[in-house]
Amino acid sequence: MMPPSHDAPRPSRLYRFLKLDRWSPQLTVPEIFPPIEDELGPYRQYFKGNVLNAGAGNRDIRHLIEGKLFNQDIPTGLHNASIDIFSPLHEIPREDGFFDAIICNAVLEHVQNPEQVLAEFRRVCKPGGVLYLCVPFMQPEHCDPTDFQRYTIDGLQRQVRLNGFEVIEASGVHSVYTTLAWIFIEWLNSAKTVQHFLLKCLFFPFLRKRCRTSKFHVHSLASAYRVVGRRTSEPAA
Repeated sequence: MMPPSHDAPRPSRLYRFLKLDRWSPQLTVPEIFPPIEDELGPYRQYFKGNVLNAGAGNRDIRHLIEGKLFNQDIPTGLHNASIDIFSPLHEIPREDGFFDAIICNAVLEHVQNPEQVLAEFRRVCKPGGVLYLCVPFMQPEHCDPTDFQRYTIDGLQRQVRLNGFEVIEASGVHSVYTTLAWIFIEWLNSAKTVQHFLLKCLFFPFLRKRCRTSKFHVHSLASAYRVVGRRTSEPAA
């Protein structure tokens, strides 16, 4: 299934006359997020033994793992050359209880069968093993190659519990400026007008600075939610 196409609107006549393209401020999505070390670093105590990086993409997290890391992704995914397991997330070719920890960071929104994926995580995670799961909430659509769902923190905890993990921690992720910055990027890059240009000049420098320096979090406007769960020995619900 291909994402819908969105034709860019033609720049306004005044925008073209003033040649504002050359002066237009830019803010890209990667630069609004903190380093992966800030996001995963506080949870390093869980990443020991055999660790699955589910939907690894092109993120290198080996330096955050105290054990053996297995990068998993689909063959056609956007990833680097360091993939150890090529498979869909609901069919991981490892025996039951193989992994001591599973990291699934900003991936579950891209699968059309999240319940099957979580059930597979339970199967390949040993009893007492840890699942680190982070899924977007207030993020614009971002297809890779598809984008299917968002979760509230209650909905994410429910899915984790239904699939045989007890919740250790549940929290919002990223500052409110990360949430706002991505929305502003999508909005202000959607049209080339003098008004959009002026708003970029006003907001982009401010948001770029605040994304890098602020820790101010608004739970109801979380960019994403994180749940850390421990695999129980009882059957899944």
